[in-house]
Amino acid sequence: MRSFIVLFIFLIFSLNLQAEYKKIVYSDYVVYETSGKYENIIFTLLDEINQNGFISSYRANIGNAVKNISSFYKKEPIFTKAEKIGFCRQTLTLEMMEENPNNLMFCPLSIAIYELVNKKGTVKIVYRLAEISNKKSNVLQKVNKEILQLIENSLE
Repeated sequence: MRSFIVLFIFLIFSLNLQAEYKKIVYSDYVVYETSGKYENIIFTLLDEINQNGFISSYRANIGNAVKNISSFYKKEPIFTKAEKIGFCRQTLTLEMMEENPNNLMFCPLSIAIYELVNKKGTVKIVYRLAEISNKKSNVLQKVNKEILQLIENSLE
């Protein structure tokens, strides 16, 4: 009986995994596209953020704001859901500030996640790379690598 329960739990969790995703890298941001339920994908993303020692600063429901203004102007909504998640890890923030106090502009770090009205079931996660033009930064490269890995782990 115990083996059956363990197998059942494993199967349930296996069904919720989003192993397939597409990654598109632009000069200043990265977009991940996957299919699945928005709620499941944001749950695993938030869990991965917490598991990596980050503290969530905010969750901005941008989709609701855009929906309200679209409705006011009698336009079609763009998103079914859209949020921006702000988060930080104090030790990483300290490293960033020690390297360059102007890195403050990247705090808190943030990730956007959304589903379009005309593409239900397709969820996109967007991360704007922490970069200062014409200036190489080992700390910001480390930050970008860690955040991109965090997103990819949440999608596997």
